[in-house]
Amino acid sequence: MGYISDMSTPLFLASRALLGGLLVVVFALIGEVVKPKRFAGLFGAAPSVALANLALVVAVEGTAKAAVESRAMIAGALALVVACSVGVVAVRRWHALKGTGVMATAWLAVAAVARVVAY
Repeated sequence: MGYISDMSTPLFLASRALLGGLLVVVFALIGEVVKPKRFAGLFGAAPSVALANLALVVAVEGTAKAAVESRAMIAGALALVVACSVGVVAVRRWHALKGTGVMATAWLAVAAVARVVAY
């Protein structure tokens, strides 16, 4: 194993930051070109940081670890979709504070179940 193989080394962390930053710029440029502009948010920082993370995990730890991380990312995305869907209804019904509590509870429940299923 080389110096970069230890995921806590300064070289690994610098590589992760550099690759993440580069991909954020690339996705931001795609977001600027996309029509209509309402789709630009799809190309924000989260996908680029996730791809940078997966690329480094594949390079350092292999595809098996990247598969586990990919499943966790999918589980988190699913939990976010459910939370946002519940949040729209809950905030309209119970206003901000209680609606946000219901939304957060929904996110935690889906994330907990998805974590068990993903691993």
